[in-house]
Amino acid sequence: MVSYPIDNPADLTVGPDGALWVTGHGPNYVARVSDTGATRLFATPTTNAKRAGIVTGPDGNLWFTELGGGHIGRLTISGAFAMFPLPRPDSVSNIVVGHDGAMWFGEPSSARLGRITVNGDISERPLPVHADPTYVDAAADGSIWFTEPHGDRIGKIGPDGAVQEFALPAGGSAPWSIVSSPDGYEWFTERDGNRIGRISNDGKIVEFAIPTPNATPWAIAAALNGDIWFTEFGESANRIGRLSPSGRFFEQPIPTPSSNPSGIVVRNDNTVWFVENSGHHISRLAVRL
Repeated sequence: MVSYPIDNPADLTVGPDGALWVTGHGPNYVARVSDTGATRLFATPTTNAKRAGIVTGPDGNLWFTELGGGHIGRLTISGAFAMFPLPRPDSVSNIVVGHDGAMWFGEPSSARLGRITVNGDISERPLPVHADPTYVDAAADGSIWFTEPHGDRIGKIGPDGAVQEFALPAGGSAPWSIVSSPDGYEWFTERDGNRIGRISNDGKIVEFAIPTPNATPWAIAAALNGDIWFTEFGESANRIGRLSPSGRFFEQPIPTPSSNPSGIVVRNDNTVWFVENSGHHISRLAVRL
């Protein structure tokens, strides 16, 4: 494992230049990190906003969310920011690129999905009032999937706008991050249930119990070979996990104690990168798929 220091990172994505782009949860920055650890910080316009998710948009810019600042942000690779206020304050966790060419995000406090175009125009799709869409994912058929941690449901809104919700088998599971995989399924972490879940397009759910107790599975990423990678945020776990297509788990301890690994990404060169929120690192696993 190779690690480079960075202060209180929250999430990461692969940028249009192939570098890793990282959000600072407490510090006011978005950072570019090279394979050798060379880091360039870009100070964000809003302070104390607790930046969270980040994604490369279809326009070649970096788009990021704020848990406390009430904006969706856009950053060019040369360092120019533009900030777009939400219609109402909310805690937006992650942001994804939809197949309609816009970015999508969840607004858990107001039971809505948000959509922002590359020009910064924001619209919203209302959900059932009990919904708390926290993490979102864009499926190949144009659907937007989302997790509802307080309601223990996985939801989706189809291309036609129809909303469906699917209850998890057990209460107290707190589904968290969600991602689509090449096999056509959506995969998600169960933060409190200590499981990795899989849901089909028609709502059939299969769960896989993580071997390490109290792992607190957090972020999730899918590799082209079908492996599902995830971070184990729990301090007693402090691992990176992998679930193979055959249902076998592999877990690797992180050298930094109590690092609270959060975001994870599988780059197109098949390297696995993740950030250590409390360990103050961005790290690369010493594996190539």
